[in-house]
Amino acid sequence: MENFVLLDRISETGAATIAGEKTYFNDPAYLGIESLAQLGAYHVRFLTGFENHAFLLKINQCTIPAHHILNGIYLLKGTLVSQSKSAFCYALQAVKGNKVQIEGEFLYATIDYDRMFNKEILQAHYRKVFSCLQKESKTDC
Repeated sequence: MENFVLLDRISETGAATIAGEKTYFNDPAYLGIESLAQLGAYHVRFLTGFENHAFLLKINQCTIPAHHILNGIYLLKGTLVSQSKSAFCYALQAVKGNKVQIEGEFLYATIDYDRMFNKEILQAHYRKVFSCLQKESKTDC
């Protein structure tokens, strides 16, 4: 599971915001979309105290760069737009320099952990990854 983390760092978490970073090396734009999806999902997990399984339900709309290649350091930003008991809507952006490269509205849902989504395995995993992404040094991760 660790090999699929497409975030380099989470630099900020608040009640309605999350920010992070990702460096791309001539990567396709869909990896930027996946990075944003992961950033939002980690904020949902953070808000729910990692007590529920969170997943991307739908991307309502998303714009990507015309050249479709990502290269360099991108600031990833998310703002919680609305939420209910088990649904969360985010405005997410990937910014390089001062220019928004990717932006969209992402919808997440949460469900209780069950036998398919094992709480003992997944909760510990997501807590550890979240903690590691917040650290400056990844040597303990």
